[in-house]
Amino acid sequence: MKKILLLKILLFSTFIVSAQCYETLDFGSSHTIGQKNDGTLWGWGLGYNGQLMSSNSVEPNPIQLGTETDWSIIKNGAENTFAIKNDGTLWGCGNNQYGSLGINSSTLINPSFQQITTANNWFKVAPSFGFTIALKADGTIWAWGQNDNYQLGNSPATPEQLFPIQVGINTDWVEIATGTNRTAFAIKSDGTIWGWGKNSSSIIVLGSGTASVANPTQVGTDTDWVSMSLGLEHILAQKQDSTLWSWGGGEALGIGGIPYVTNTPQQISTDKWINFSAGRKSSFGIKEDGTLWAWGLNTNGQLGDGTSTDRLVPTQIGTSNNWAT
Repeated sequence: MKKILLLKILLFSTFIVSAQCYETLDFGSSHTIGQKNDGTLWGWGLGYNGQLMSSNSVEPNPIQLGTETDWSIIKNGAENTFAIKNDGTLWGCGNNQYGSLGINSSTLINPSFQQITTANNWFKVAPSFGFTIALKADGTIWAWGQNDNYQLGNSPATPEQLFPIQVGINTDWVEIATGTNRTAFAIKSDGTIWGWGKNSSSIIVLGSGTASVANPTQVGTDTDWVSMSLGLEHILAQKQDSTLWSWGGGEALGIGGIPYVTNTPQQISTDKWINFSAGRKSSFGIKEDGTLWAWGLNTNGQLGDGTSTDRLVPTQIGTSNNWAT
């Protein structure tokens, strides 16, 4: 009888532990949000701007964000948190500087989720430092927050935009991304890639004389782009054949340092990749064989290769071959 009771306790404990696993994690500048498989949201890290729905400046352990369980997508800005519910509504909390929450209010700190318009067809959201863009299910892109470098894809340049405004008039957008340097990119259903905002390292158009690009502008002529990730002054983008490409400037291009700045997409090896991510001045990717690779600035050991040496080409991290994301 004791053995049976012990077995039941062990099975119950295993169930409780497995029930608390995080299915999704997303990282802001200094806070993390995770969604458990019961649909609840949990966060930890800095919380002084309300991004964790907490009155504490720091939360060293996970705390629950509200009690709702109908969340579909979570995305963190630098000091705010966004989430889309199963019903397609979009919500935000935290820092609202420049109107970056899009709640049509100038209230700076918002420690509870506020609904962003009454629309119920939000599909994706891509927050950044001071501004946010989002994609609706109808293929339109909307933007709000700081617009000093046309990162909202609208003229004229303005200090702040408190509520979402449409980027252009197109209705065929399928993917969006924002960088950490007032730049935004998007992919259309025809596989073309477009950018707007700050033009550091000619990431959007060629020429140092063009500081910013006011409206969505096509980069190159290729029509087989499917996904992308933006860093500070570089972008990683993937084609339908799973090859990985980069352009912009800096150590994180992964092409050996030549050219150091380019507006022409450069292929990163001939390998196929299953996942990738651009950091501020670093890049990470997982090849189809499950190995993990990193390249770029490494002054603080951020690449994880056991050194502080910058890597101008992809360098394998460890020997494991079961990395997924």
